Amino acid sequence: ASLYSVRWYFEKEEFYSYVPKESPPERVFPVSGISVDLNMSDKHSVTLRSVTRDLTGQFECEVSEDAPLFHTAMKSAKMMVIELPREEPVMQIDKKTVTPSGNFKAACSIGVSFPPANITWYMNGRRIYKTSSQRVTYRAYESSGTFSTLEIYPHSQVLQAIFKSNPQFQHVTVVSLLCEVSILNVYHKSVQEKIAITTKSMTTISPNLLGLEAPRHPRDPDNSALTGHDFKLRPPVCLFVLILLLHRVLAL
Repeated sequence: ASLYSVRWYFEKEEFYSYVPKESPPERVFPVSGISVDLNMSDKHSVTLRSVTRDLTGQFECEVSEDAPLFHTAMKSAKMMVIELPREEPVMQIDKKTVTPSGNFKAACSIGVSFPPANITWYMNGRRIYKTSSQRVTYRAYESSGTFSTLEIYPHSQVLQAIFKSNPQFQHVTVVSLLCEVSILNVYHKSVQEKIAITTKSMTTISPNLLGLEAPRHPRDPDNSALTGHDFKLRPPVCLFVLILLLHRVLAL
């Protein structure tokens, strides 16, 4: 049968129709938040401009055939409008080096999005689940974005698993802490930090273990790049020592 009309609805409100026998065949009805692009709309499809999250909802398409029967069919579908964050995810940790019996805290945040982003924590590829020794919090704020904190305490499950998989661990091992941010199946980003777990004194850890290389004099000790000390004898000191020796010789 020939086409009589095509009508489009958002949450039961008609916003666009196409009736071939009318002139013009297209007609737009005022519905809050909907702006129809007539140049890109016809009996086969309708195009909306500048959509916002307010257009997340139920859309319906109704098709009717012409006389004499005017048979009508209708199909509906849910559309979600996603707003992605403008900023990159950010991670902060309270320390770069910890002992096996120590603890540390980390925070991961992402800007405003719709729907709110999911945040998942991993250490060396192992997902960190919320337990009594692995505390994970999650907060989503419409005006400031999504925020998650992680607290790792001694004997946490993820650290114990790393130690078991690394039986050669003696003094220092470096692990990767990763924060993964996702929104449905359209947005996936992550940020990571390196953390050294050591049985040594904190001041003896070389910054190169964490990728924090710094230039140093060939005769400097291993930790001079970390402490900033320079052990070369200065020229004024040499001159003072020489004068002192001459004074003693003359006194004799």
